[in-house]
Amino acid sequence: MNHRITNSTKDKTFIVKNAMTYGSDKTTDVVIKNGLVASTHVDNTDNTSDPDSIILDASGQLLLPGLVDLYGRCREPGQTRKGSIASESVAALASGFTHVLCSPDTSPVVDNVATVELIIRRSKQVEAGASIIPMAALTLGLHGEQLSELATLQSAGCPIASQADQPIDSANVLYSAMEYASSFNMPLLITARDAQLGIDGCAHTGAVATKLGLPAIPVAAETVALSRLIELCRETGCALHISRISSARAVEQINDAKQAGLPITCDVGIHHLFYTDNLLAGYDSCFHSCVPFRSIQDRDKLRIGLSHGVIDCISSDHAPHDIDASLAPFPATEPGLSAYDWFIPLMLQIPQITGLELNDVISKLHHAPHEILGNAPKHFLATDAPASFFLLDINADCDAGKIDTFKPLSSGKNNPLRHHRAEDLGLEPLRGKVRACFHNGWASSYT
Repeated sequence: MNHRITNSTKDKTFIVKNAMTYGSDKTTDVVIKNGLVASTHVDNTDNTSDPDSIILDASGQLLLPGLVDLYGRCREPGQTRKGSIASESVAALASGFTHVLCSPDTSPVVDNVATVELIIRRSKQVEAGASIIPMAALTLGLHGEQLSELATLQSAGCPIASQADQPIDSANVLYSAMEYASSFNMPLLITARDAQLGIDGCAHTGAVATKLGLPAIPVAAETVALSRLIELCRETGCALHISRISSARAVEQINDAKQAGLPITCDVGIHHLFYTDNLLAGYDSCFHSCVPFRSIQDRDKLRIGLSHGVIDCISSDHAPHDIDASLAPFPATEPGLSAYDWFIPLMLQIPQITGLELNDVISKLHHAPHEILGNAPKHFLATDAPASFFLLDINADCDAGKIDTFKPLSSGKNNPLRHHRAEDLGLEPLRGKVRACFHNGWASSYT
């Protein structure tokens, strides 16, 4: 993304012409007035009578609803050397995300109303950025000992609570949290990670970690924790979303839980659909992920789980870092991949690796996340609905594939595609580009 142009939609009329609309096989004209969808015309009627209208010719482009990211990190407050609400929300919007649930592991942690209000206020101050939605910290300080005032944080603007990447050791605390959240219909977003197994690990337990001498994280670290979560969900009836699963066995466990009728959903981080632990050879810290990249068999099972509907959503797992975060031996580097600037070209490869239609992939990034949050919207092009969509050119030359010249919008410096060509990572050549995005009363175009 080399350049963006923003316009307020207040007191202006925008006309998007000849776009192929999500869920339709016909081209559509969309008229936006004062930030709202005024009308749509599938017959491509002449809508240019207003001489002051701003016309966007979307011929050959897809008009898609704004994506919802169930797990991103903006690093603010407290870690602004890595990123900020301003930088990361702009990067998210340029990748089609209109809403981002931000992890509560900020400094201070999102366990008090003042921090919630700060995040929401800073988000509203950003011109032409995604809406940043704070997740409540499940326990005070994310220490796993004392529950946060979840009802108060929900009223302040947190639709969901999470323990971020910090495990809870005590089954009593976890049980109380799920019972408490269930009493006022607050869903929980939990990463299945045992507090003891592989606690000091940085790579999947397997031949690669053994060869490299890296401390490992066994699959059991995920599956043991997930078994406990499933049983507590069965006991409490809490709406439970499992964040960023990584193993074949986890897919099977969640499928069994769903077949039993439990209120469980899950997502997979987009990079786990492509990368495996084989890429750690050479100690490349770009592949150090908090949720580890596992075997080829695990990756393939994640793809199958996504295509069969066991996995409900795709998240970015966006984790921007500064350069200093990678200047250490592999185990001591800070885990996480900056995702937004490369999200679209990876997303466009998901149909090929899963057999899903692109519309189905978009549903896992729009409709399904909204349902999990309990705010499934009316049709995104409904008359008088706020304009919240983007235009995607799936055949465009992709800036993100140009290692030498691409300038990411995110502050994060930590993505393998900054340093490796797509073909060297087992990817198809990168393609696709967001051309424009409407959200929160702003129109952004990208060149």
